[in-house]
Amino acid sequence: MSSMFPTVFPPVMLCYYEEKKCCCGQERRTHQFVPGIDPGVSGDLWTPTKHTRPQPTDAYGTIEFQGGAHPTKAQYVRLSYDTRPELLVQLFTREWNLELPKLLITVQGGKANFELQPKLKKVLRKGLLKAAKTTGAWIFTGGTNTGVTKQVGDALLLEGQQRSGRVVSIGIAPWGIVERNHELLGHNRDVPCHSISSPRSKLAVLNNRHAYFLLVDDGSQARYGAELILRRKLEKYISNQKLQPCK
Repeated sequence: MSSMFPTVFPPVMLCYYEEKKCCCGQERRTHQFVPGIDPGVSGDLWTPTKHTRPQPTDAYGTIEFQGGAHPTKAQYVRLSYDTRPELLVQLFTREWNLELPKLLITVQGGKANFELQPKLKKVLRKGLLKAAKTTGAWIFTGGTNTGVTKQVGDALLLEGQQRSGRVVSIGIAPWGIVERNHELLGHNRDVPCHSISSPRSKLAVLNNRHAYFLLVDDGSQARYGAELILRRKLEKYISNQKLQPCK
């Protein structure tokens, strides 16, 4: 599985910092100075294009979610925010052996946790899974165990869709928002993981009802946004492909 990962899917490396904390959100001590790239001066506006440099990805493999009655596994890769969508389709089809979807469902919403009334939860589950039961459907979400993504994960759990293999759930989340992301570093890793976040943490854990994760890196830490451009480009690219007709 490792053939295309180190060369095709680069994360980014930080190179600019201020006195104590960089504009990207990380501590100065975590950074490296990269020769040939202007580190800027204190007060500069930090941007991924100016203050980061791609290098071969250092994190991909399998997450083994622990703690549930039925432990689940998910494939993951850390990749740059500007990865071309055609390369992502190659990842899905060649490395993860997926067929292009007959139906693409994309779910977006707030990251704040909330409780749905039982009737509303039933409506969400029924509506989502009525569409998702189409053979070969993919669901795109934000990937973290928060907000509307958690509600989608609960729906998949209750219906047992993930175990039946009828729905491919793909979480697209910022690398810098994932709690304990350092544990995911390594090539072809098998990483045990619990979907329990620290109460005071500004970070988030991944939702264990997803089978695949794209962890999108623009060099920032504890911030959402890195994943948005990549996700939109990927959705547009897939929608323009000649998908197989629904049966």
